[in-house]
Amino acid sequence: MGETKHRTLTDALKAEILSNKYAASRAIPSETQLSRKFRVSRTTVRKALDALHHEGWIRSVRGRGTFVTRQGAARKIGLVVPGVSYSEFFPPIVDEISRLTRDSGYTLLLGNAVDRRPEARARQTISFVRDFAAEGVAGVVYQPIEMIADAEKANRAALSVLDAAEIPVVIIDSDFTKSPHRSGYDVVGIDNVAAGMSAAGHLMSLGVTKIHFQSRPLCSASVNDRRSGVIAAMSSSGALARTFRDFKAEPDDIAALKAHLKRWRPEAFVCGNDTAAVKLKISLEKLGFRVPDDIRLVGFDDVKYAKIVTPQLTTVHQPCEKIAEVSFRRLLSRIADPSLPPCTITLPADLVVRVSSGQPMSRRKKL
Repeated sequence: MGETKHRTLTDALKAEILSNKYAASRAIPSETQLSRKFRVSRTTVRKALDALHHEGWIRSVRGRGTFVTRQGAARKIGLVVPGVSYSEFFPPIVDEISRLTRDSGYTLLLGNAVDRRPEARARQTISFVRDFAAEGVAGVVYQPIEMIADAEKANRAALSVLDAAEIPVVIIDSDFTKSPHRSGYDVVGIDNVAAGMSAAGHLMSLGVTKIHFQSRPLCSASVNDRRSGVIAAMSSSGALARTFRDFKAEPDDIAALKAHLKRWRPEAFVCGNDTAAVKLKISLEKLGFRVPDDIRLVGFDDVKYAKIVTPQLTTVHQPCEKIAEVSFRRLLSRIADPSLPPCTITLPADLVVRVSSGQPMSRRKKL
């Protein structure tokens, strides 16, 4: 009953803040005054105020009282992603953050960089953050700019706009700096190195030794970390120097793939994401190779394509909804207390074994 009362009071106070009843320069009523006004106990009032403080609606100033924050008055959250069609990882992230902002009394401003050209997406991203700063958003969930020559510089330029406006930021998926360095922002994602080790470890448990990693010539920090994980797993087995190779090309580049297969004769590919894995499977089939009979495949994401492609794809499952939830909750905490030290939150990412990685090898396959 008490839990219901304090939630009801929390919602009532949110409604009053949204109606501009409390100016940011004037203290909101005291616990005693609120207790009398809403006819509830001071304990209930205190719980409601604690909830509002945690979500960034209010702040306490010693000796002066409790005030609506600038972010609390704005009630807007910005979300920057590099196009929801760019990767199947992003649509569930956008959907969940949209739901969370709505349920928490915020309005979501979506910066969806839709251009197919990476350089144009980077320019769109910078434009979005400038718009968010002008809107005075409470905070921003930010997916870093990727696949351009100086991505770190571009990300720092974009984020400096938000820093200058004192707008809190939480980064999703992976940091934009090269590991082990840190950018200084909160980051929420999976442990991509461990995930890469898991993918390679699974293939090695089947007797596969010639594992190659597919990625685009310019790829994200998360994909680089997945590659590092594959290398670490193979290095521990002693197979790395003899059998690991990079296939740095678009997965549908038939000529590049044909040359790579002829020269190196891989037994398996680990791909940077499921979209690339599906495209690589189609390319292999065009060249006359069957998955997994001739070459095995492992991807990353497990959002949509992995289950509908034939054969179904062995992949690392990204908990997209949980990433969105943790990112949003962390942003609320940072809005409430900007002095919090930056942290990296890594969520579990399980390997989902399906047909594309094949059965244990009875003998070394020859191409």
